[in-house]
Amino acid sequence: MRKLEIKNIALIYDTQPIVKGISFSIGEGKITALIGPNGAGKSSTFRILSGLVNPDSGSVFLDGIEMKNFNDLRNHCGYLLETADFYTYLSGRKNLELLIALTKSSANAIELLEMVGLTKDADKKVQHYSKGMKQRLGLAQVLIDNPSFLILDEPFNGLDPEVKELILKLLTDLKNSGKGILVSTHLLEDIETIADDFILLNEGEIYLSGSMDTFASDRQNVKMHFEKPLPQNLNLAFENRKNGNILSLKANEKETQTILKELYELDFIPYKIDRSSLLYDKYMEIIK
Repeated sequence: MRKLEIKNIALIYDTQPIVKGISFSIGEGKITALIGPNGAGKSSTFRILSGLVNPDSGSVFLDGIEMKNFNDLRNHCGYLLETADFYTYLSGRKNLELLIALTKSSANAIELLEMVGLTKDADKKVQHYSKGMKQRLGLAQVLIDNPSFLILDEPFNGLDPEVKELILKLLTDLKNSGKGILVSTHLLEDIETIADDFILLNEGEIYLSGSMDTFASDRQNVKMHFEKPLPQNLNLAFENRKNGNILSLKANEKETQTILKELYELDFIPYKIDRSSLLYDKYMEIIK
């Protein structure tokens, strides 16, 4: 399995440490979510990986072999950083065909447009594309050289729910085809549905990282909504708070099933259950 390993990258602006010696890896066939509050160092990390900024220290390894510098990553990675640039007076298809010719790629523009759901808009000028359509065209550009790894910074920006679901499915399909994907986003609940690993940055350092499975047993905030008020003497095996028709507690999925069984036996069946996402809860540990 191919793997990129980033080791001890650090970046300083005017004596101010921005990235403080972080290390992580991107594995083939996996999606890694890079998350954190504004100013955590996410954008600086992406600029280092794209070769736009030279780190003050750090190294990168591909399949265990050290690369000369971060610019060499461009031979193996496709990038979508913030907003992609296009010739707006050309159509989406013409933009892709021009890049395909310049890079001498064997990619097919129509196939790429179909992949990102832009087939019917292939010959529309990009100046008439919505923000979401431009994001999708940017993803098509990223895939022109069929890179092994994708570095995507906020790929869901400006997307309506329908298009966002399309992109989530596309990233899952790309992962299943063997690509390693590093993606930064503030949409924590959405990325949690497809991510295999996560890196939570805070003030230029890794606050927490690991596989999603590792934290599957962690407790999350759960709210259960009922049609009738809960009795004050309701005695459950877990710490909880009752507020009229709402029961609030902290429980993992297995514990939630146990609680639901207890409630069913007491003839209390919730019509709605809200569970906070794991990544949201970990993110909020920093904010509090």
